Amino acid sequence: MNLIYSHDYATARAFAQHEELMPGDWQWIQDADVVRQYPRAVIYKVPHWQDNPRRARIDLALQRAAETHRLGTLIDLVEGHGTLGISGA
Repeated sequence: MNLIYSHDYATARAFAQHEELMPGDWQWIQDADVVRQYPRAVIYKVPHWQDNPRRARIDLALQRAAETHRLGTLIDLVEGHGTLGISGA
């Protein structure tokens, strides 16, 4: 599963279409539950992800996933590189 960390659904959808991800292959991280539902997913942090209205809870879920080794690859497109674990959160 590909999770897209953006500030809104429209941005996540546009990114998914640009990357040619099919419906069912991606989810917008709209809240912390999405992170918990898809352990070890590939997470894309797209520009303006910081403006997500539920950022504090999502970042906490990402941190907990990293601590329990249930966080997949985190790709920060703002910084231009991918990391394992939390980067810039």
